[in-house]
Amino acid sequence: MSNDKRKDSDDLGERISGWHASLGWGDGTESVAPYVPSPQNVVEEMLTVAHAGPGDTLYDLGCGDGRILLTAVEKFNVDNAVGFELNPKLFESTRTKIIEKGLKERIQIFNESFFKADLSEATIVTLYLTTSGNSKLKPKFMKELKNGARIVSHDFPMMDWVTAKDDHSFYTLGTHKIFLYVVPKAFTDDDPRIESSNEESRWDRLKRLFERTDRS
Repeated sequence: MSNDKRKDSDDLGERISGWHASLGWGDGTESVAPYVPSPQNVVEEMLTVAHAGPGDTLYDLGCGDGRILLTAVEKFNVDNAVGFELNPKLFESTRTKIIEKGLKERIQIFNESFFKADLSEATIVTLYLTTSGNSKLKPKFMKELKNGARIVSHDFPMMDWVTAKDDHSFYTLGTHKIFLYVVPKAFTDDDPRIESSNEESRWDRLKRLFERTDRS
């Protein structure tokens, strides 16, 4: 096997390693997405729409090679950045990069599941997971994030939540989508889509109640 082919094989292995067993892939870790890094211009756009800057503490859930953490600190001057990465090889290489840049006082990285993390200090959370991965995080966000915290997701939405864009849509950069949410407005906004969804849910519950009554 040529060096190029071996490198391609290794890269592919890095990208798909760690899938959660319940999703049908991987080795039973708690990962909910493969490693696919966001392009640098998308990273910068994510941080721009989130108005990242001094006073912010950013948490990147599935931080990969650390590019969001490093960009947030070096270019947007956030106070602190915290990353979580399950892949041990990525974790070690990213930690080494942070140390070499002299940023270990402002950037922390953990080789553990972000589901176990305390997100209460976060003012910005960045994501590039999957729609199902985002859904698994919704209860945690609702419980732990402070009012005003921003959630920025690359390509995948938080289903049934309302984005912070004026028209409740998403930002675009080429073929990429960027979804911005603000806590708690994202899940309490008096948006007609939420009201309609809630109304349908109430009617569904009444329908099931009547069906049970008819059968009894």
